[in-house]
Amino acid sequence: MNKYRGARLIKAGFIGVVLIILVIAVGLSPDQFVQRATMVRYQARFAEAGGLVAGNDVLISGTKVGAVADVKLDNGDALVTFNLKGTVQLGSYTTAHIRTGSLLGKRVLALQSTGNNTMRPLDVIPLSRTSSPYSLSEALTDLTTDVAETNTDSLNHSLDTLSETLDQIAPQLGPTFDGVTRLSQALNSRNKSLGELFKGAADITKILSQRSDQVNTLILNANDLLSVLAQRRQEIADLLANTSAVAKQLEGLVHDNESKLAPTLQRLNSVTAMLEKNRDNISKALPGLAKYEITTGETVAQGYYYTAYVPNFLVSQLFQPFWDYYFGFRANGAPGSPPDNAGPRALFPFPFNGIPGGSR
Repeated sequence: MNKYRGARLIKAGFIGVVLIILVIAVGLSPDQFVQRATMVRYQARFAEAGGLVAGNDVLISGTKVGAVADVKLDNGDALVTFNLKGTVQLGSYTTAHIRTGSLLGKRVLALQSTGNNTMRPLDVIPLSRTSSPYSLSEALTDLTTDVAETNTDSLNHSLDTLSETLDQIAPQLGPTFDGVTRLSQALNSRNKSLGELFKGAADITKILSQRSDQVNTLILNANDLLSVLAQRRQEIADLLANTSAVAKQLEGLVHDNESKLAPTLQRLNSVTAMLEKNRDNISKALPGLAKYEITTGETVAQGYYYTAYVPNFLVSQLFQPFWDYYFGFRANGAPGSPPDNAGPRALFPFPFNGIPGGSR
């Protein structure tokens, strides 16, 4: 029995009792244990609870991310404690709102996460960033107050005035209602046509929806086209401005040189008049010139022995010696002897005999 005595048995017994208590706690409330282990707790201060109780859902963007853990009174305000999933982070300027989550009036706590920094666990959302719902009791109280403050005499007078006005316009209301009736009948008689019209409109809308990318591309191309047209408009405006400037410069040039340009223009007018006068002759000569050019081209193409003959012109052989002596291609002496071999030299007066190599 000595092995069950000593200080070590007290330590082992204490550890065993603690483990038994933890196992019982986890077994009796596993959800709370898991929630405390995986959830992060925050708090928010409201002017009033608005029907919010523990167990209500906590939503962010319509998605459930936690639940309300406790609602208690703190210095005249409702201090709401709620738990969120550890993966959800709240911004430093997060706002909280109590809203209605179902038709039966069940409340939910809606959060809007904003801010560059993140909130730490157990941080409190201040009263300035929270809002409470407008309850039915408050609405009925406000309605009762407003009805009690209503001036019944003024209301009765207004109703009497409305009744008299309706009595006065009753003759005009009859034709009006008749017109509305006829309009309703006309619409009813054209119900089929209207149905086909709406169906066609639906088809057009469907086609436009299917070809939205093409329509978008067309609009973008039209935008580019308009940009190009705007650029071209500016370029045309600059061109017109430059043309106007050139016209002014030409006007100044003509004005400065009017005395010199006038005779030139007069001669040009005379040449133009002569050409206009001989227009028929030129028109008749051009076909003949074309035939002559064709015939000459064919003749020259036949061989290198082509020789041109111009009638009614002096014989060139008779004038050849004179041109030679004039330009110095022949000397005034015997051929091959000085000064004939000294180079070209023009001689005056002309030789006695015009035949090259002949005697004087």
